[in-house]
Amino acid sequence: MLEFWFDPTVSVLKKFLILISISVLTAVLYWMAPLKPDAILMFAGTGIIFLICRYCKIHFAAENPAGLLYRLLTWIPLALILALVFMNIQSGEILIPGAQGIGFMAIAICLFSPLSLLHQNSSSEQKK
Repeated sequence: MLEFWFDPTVSVLKKFLILISISVLTAVLYWMAPLKPDAILMFAGTGIIFLICRYCKIHFAAENPAGLLYRLLTWIPLALILALVFMNIQSGEILIPGAQGIGFMAIAICLFSPLSLLHQNSSSEQKK
């Protein structure tokens, strides 16, 4: 999920273009069928939980990617996003609210991780 945002080989311009396209698509979906503000905040909170779980996976569970902790930290954000998508079904409609919620989650991930734009490629630094 959004690993391009954290990839140091992807240029900052491409990252901003993808962020803008996600924002425009989410705004169009919001214009078509707006989510409630509390649902938007829950999706944004899921994005923040995704960032926390990603940080924990990188720093605490990276030695054992087949271990229970690594798997748990992978599935927590996925379970939350699925629960929120199914919770926000409006009269049988799941596509627009689900895509809109995932868009708000992606925007939150991009906005709350600005340092990923400044990362240098660590493998190129080690080669020098």
